[in-house]
Amino acid sequence: MTFDEKLKARAKQEGAPIPAGFAARMDARLDTLPETAAPRKTRRAPRLAVCVGVAAAMVVGAAAAAPAVLQMAQHAIEYFDQNQHSEYANDQGKYEQFNAAVGASQTADGVTLTIDNIAVDDSYMSIFFTLSSETPLEQPGTDSDPEGWRAEWAAPVFWAEVNGKELDTTGWINNEAYFADNCTLKGIHRLPLKEALPNQFDLLLYTGDTDHLADSKMQFALSIDKSTVSGLTVAPEQDFTVRYTRESDSGGTYTVDRTPRIERISISPLSSTLTLSEDVSGGDSMPFDGFVLRDDKGSYLPVLPTGLTADRIGRSVNLFEFIGADEETKSITLIPIQWSYHSHEVKGALDALPLTDDCENGLTLESLAVGADKSVATFTTRGAVWQADGSFSLTDADGNTLALNKDSYSDSYTDRETGKIIATLYYPNATEEEAAQIAGVSFWQPDDDMVLLEEQAVTIDLQ
Repeated sequence: MTFDEKLKARAKQEGAPIPAGFAARMDARLDTLPETAAPRKTRRAPRLAVCVGVAAAMVVGAAAAAPAVLQMAQHAIEYFDQNQHSEYANDQGKYEQFNAAVGASQTADGVTLTIDNIAVDDSYMSIFFTLSSETPLEQPGTDSDPEGWRAEWAAPVFWAEVNGKELDTTGWINNEAYFADNCTLKGIHRLPLKEALPNQFDLLLYTGDTDHLADSKMQFALSIDKSTVSGLTVAPEQDFTVRYTRESDSGGTYTVDRTPRIERISISPLSSTLTLSEDVSGGDSMPFDGFVLRDDKGSYLPVLPTGLTADRIGRSVNLFEFIGADEETKSITLIPIQWSYHSHEVKGALDALPLTDDCENGLTLESLAVGADKSVATFTTRGAVWQADGSFSLTDADGNTLALNKDSYSDSYTDRETGKIIATLYYPNATEEEAAQIAGVSFWQPDDDMVLLEEQAVTIDLQ
C-alpha cells in the first residue's frame, strides 16, 4: 500500500466527510494565490489538517501504573543536537528545563521505537522519540520532496489515554522529524490538550501509524507529574455571541450568528493556548476562528495557523496556540473580526528589502536568502493579523512571476521566541538558467479591510 493509499484508507475508516462551509473558506484562502501559480503544498499536506468528529481509536487496555513517577525537571534533549533548524530550536532551553527523561523502548517488525523525553504543560504533551532499525528506514515521497517533509511522513503518530480515558487529540498534527542517518529517525510529536489534566496522572501512549511499525500498536505505560511547570491557567467557561455579515453567492449579504465558549486560557514557558468550544452539530459551518487576541498592554498576540475539528455530534473543541504572553500578562481580550480573508500582492527587488506597503495591519518581508533550490524568507507582523503564513513567490527583474514557482512547494512556521515568520519556498526542479533569473520577490499581504468588532470583544482576566 502506497502512502497516499494508506491515508485514503485511514480517512475512510475514520469517516471524515468535508463539512459544509469548508469549500467556501478554502476558496477564500486560494483567492490569495496568484493565477499563474499552482496551489502549493503546505508543511503538513500529507496529514489530515482538518478532522471531523472524533478519530477512530485503536482498542487498547487501560493504562497501567509505571514503577516510577516522571517529573518535569531539567534534562538534556538529544533531538536538538542535529536539528538546530527546528521550529522549536529557540525554545530548546525551555524544553530542557521542563521535561522528563524516559528512555522506554519497544521493538516490532525489526524497528525500535524509543520515547526519549516527554514535556507536559497545560497546553501540549510534547513527545521526543527515536525510530531506529538495523536496515535503512523507508523514506516516503520522492527525492524532489523536502527531506524534512519525508521525515514527518515517516514518523509515528501518537494517541494517548490519561487515567484510563482517551484524550481527544484531533485537529492539527504537530509533527516534526529528521533522519539522523538512513537507519535512524528522530522527532517530536505535540499532542494538544483540549482539557485540563491533573498534576499527577497515569499515561498510556500508543502508536503504530507508520509503515515501519505496521499495525504493531506499541504501548508505553508511564506516570507523569507536571506540577513543577509554572504558568497561568484560567477556565472561565464563558459563552459569548458573535454577529457578522457574509456575502452570498447571489451578490447580497446575510448575517451570521455564532455562540462560541472560551473554555480555557493557559500560559506557560512551553506554550500559550486558547481553548474554544462551539456547537456546530447543525453541519452548516466550521468552528469559529475569526478573531485576534490583544493583551492588557494593547499588544496583539499572534495566533498560529491551525487546523480545526468540527464535531457533528456534540460540541467541537479546538486549541489555538498564540505567542507574546507571559506570566505578567494581566488579561487577554478576544476580538471577533469582520474580514474578506483576501490578500493582495506586494512586489519588490531583492535589493529593496525590507519590503511592505502602507497597510495598517500586515506583514513586512525583512530578509530573503536565495539558493539554487530553495529560498528562505523572514517576515515580521504589525497590528492585527489573522493567522499569517508568509506565502511568497520569486520574480525576474521586471517583476514577472518566474516559471519555477509553478512546481514549487512552500511551508512556514512562526518562531515562538521572536514572533518572526520563517517561510521557505522549495523549487527542486528549477534549472540553473531559471534560478539565475531570480531578481525580485512578491508576497501576499492581507487586504486592509479587516474590521475589529470591538463591541463584541471579550476580556478574560488572568491574575
